[in-house]
Amino acid sequence: MKNTTLLSALLTVFLLTACEKNLEEVPLSFFEESNSFNSAADATSAINGVYDRLKNVYGMTMINLADLNSDECEVREDNGSGDEIHKNLFNSGTSLFDGFYTNSYVLIDRANRVIVNVPKITMDTKLRDQIVGEAKFLRALAYFNLVRAFGDIPLVTSVSNDVINVQIPREPAEKVYQQIISDLQEAEKTLPVKYTVASENGRATIGAAKSMLAKVYLTRKDWANAASKAKEVIDSKTYALVPDFKDVFLPEKENGPEHIFSIQYSCVLPAYGSPMAVNFSIYFSYPINLTGGSYQVVPQHAASYLTGDLRKDVTVIYEKKIANGTVVASRTGPHLDKYWDPQACGSQSARNNFLVIRYADVLLMYAEALNELSGPTTEAYTAINTVRARARKTPTDLKDFSNLTQTQLREAIWQERSWELCFEGHRRWDLLRTGKYIEKMKKIGINAEAKHLLYPIPIQEIDVNPALVQNPGY
Repeated sequence: MKNTTLLSALLTVFLLTACEKNLEEVPLSFFEESNSFNSAADATSAINGVYDRLKNVYGMTMINLADLNSDECEVREDNGSGDEIHKNLFNSGTSLFDGFYTNSYVLIDRANRVIVNVPKITMDTKLRDQIVGEAKFLRALAYFNLVRAFGDIPLVTSVSNDVINVQIPREPAEKVYQQIISDLQEAEKTLPVKYTVASENGRATIGAAKSMLAKVYLTRKDWANAASKAKEVIDSKTYALVPDFKDVFLPEKENGPEHIFSIQYSCVLPAYGSPMAVNFSIYFSYPINLTGGSYQVVPQHAASYLTGDLRKDVTVIYEKKIANGTVVASRTGPHLDKYWDPQACGSQSARNNFLVIRYADVLLMYAEALNELSGPTTEAYTAINTVRARARKTPTDLKDFSNLTQTQLREAIWQERSWELCFEGHRRWDLLRTGKYIEKMKKIGINAEAKHLLYPIPIQEIDVNPALVQNPGY
């Protein structure tokens, strides 16, 4: 089913059943909804349907939105649509924006139905509240992505079972953020610390809610609350950096102690696989048909790593040794190795999860918030130096930070985020919230101006919803 408008998101809801760690779609018209929420099994199927839509919002969609439109990621010049995103040549008709917008609102609509209907079911109270909390977490995550991308957006928190009133205006970003914060605060009250069944990997936890709250507060420059929430995650002792940076990304070690919330992919069926591996592979190296992609590392980013930083070895490559022993060299510059999967299952399918948030991110957020509150402190140094320590090849590489001014530590944290979290869906949002977007894009030769601080509202949405007003400059 192709969804092209917010209206279509209100026409159909999909309830899904779990298939091991993946979700198999079973369509059901919302006009039958009164018969769809009667048991705990129905509630579980409904929340699975919300999780399933994350795959349409993340994967290469988020890479394009948050990494390709930044100073770290680019595509070969023969990739027209990708080049359009990277070079700020997009417009309101660019298909990426409508797909992201529509899939986000489909997810929100499904979450709204869970939030409204599941509390009416006679079932285990703890499980019922947990499922509602998961839906609120996912709704908050979708709105957080939307508001960062577009600014003011329609805020829909109720279930619509008709198509009469579809003229939904944009609400101020401030109101959207208040809803996001409220949803995450409610979610952290009912979500579990962890799940014990493998099939439940990838579901939201209290740590995920607290971590996302920290990121929301950081985005809004609410340093005190950002520091407080990040500290709660740290003090919980639930998460830890894995000793080897490479292990963060290996499919064999997914959902490890550093992974707080990830979009789940696998090769149970090719349709369940993720598309990142092939898109970043050096051409002629991808295991399926020896293909590859056009997504690459911006040379300036590849050159930015310090001597002795092992993250560069994991992140940036110029050649790849494949299964038959052949070494395939890149003919077009540096590529990314974070998403390599030697056991990919299809031409666009591999086992790599998409890491929405991990523990290293929380540590760096904590350091940043503390530094903004009080300047360099022992705790701030400890947080960033913990991340930095894992990255050093030898004890004499990447010395711990100390004796910095507040400005120097601020810049050091921002740079550390670039080296640690690149190509994981953070860069554009980091550049926007730190006020560095225009400067950094111009530094790599990309035209950037005030209008590019927001993406355009998709023209398809404006065509069907006259209440929408376009962002300035588009």
